[in-house]
Amino acid sequence: MTKNKWRVLALTSAVILLTMLYGASQYSALPATLVTHWGVDNQPNGWMPKTLVVYGLPLLMLAAHWLAVGTTYWASSHGKSAARFERITVWIIPVVTVVIYVATIRYALGQAVNIRLWAIAVVGAIFIVMGNYLPTVPASAAHQGWVGVGYHVPWQVKNPAGALKAMRVLGYVMVAGGVLMLVSLFFPPVVSVIALVLLIAAMIVVMPLSYRWTTRTDK
Repeated sequence: MTKNKWRVLALTSAVILLTMLYGASQYSALPATLVTHWGVDNQPNGWMPKTLVVYGLPLLMLAAHWLAVGTTYWASSHGKSAARFERITVWIIPVVTVVIYVATIRYALGQAVNIRLWAIAVVGAIFIVMGNYLPTVPASAAHQGWVGVGYHVPWQVKNPAGALKAMRVLGYVMVAGGVLMLVSLFFPPVVSVIALVLLIAAMIVVMPLSYRWTTRTDK
């Protein structure tokens, strides 16, 4: 792993861990248990002790970040790099951590926080950004075996042009789905659920199409 990648990993890890400072600064004002999960109607339905939230949540996100970045960099070191997409993926968990953590602490302090707004906005934005950059992933990154980033299928890719087509289609689906989720914020909560279900269903539909596109060879 290059020095620049180590620096990026250190920077993004620091962003995750620095959220603890905010939680620690508000620790005495926080209740013994904090809400950590909400329904689509913004009603709490899950709680955790404040120590686990303030200190445990960032550590859990840090572990997930290292796993995601580790597989990404491993793929890159084995000749399956997708540089532009890679730069996006390494910032996803840090950004999500900051939003989730700050919203959770502010809610626990009794401040007005629209959890649905922040959750849908973040998820929608992630789909839009990833979908926008997915077509930049080299076709060589779409092959049999775990690659960590980009487009992955569990079969041998025989048609690079078909792989690029599959990545473009999936990218369009993700961008459209992300926009749909953002638009759903102007409607009742159930619309956001429907938008997410439609997005997941559309991504699933792309898979069998991808098999055809990536394995079909011209005679």
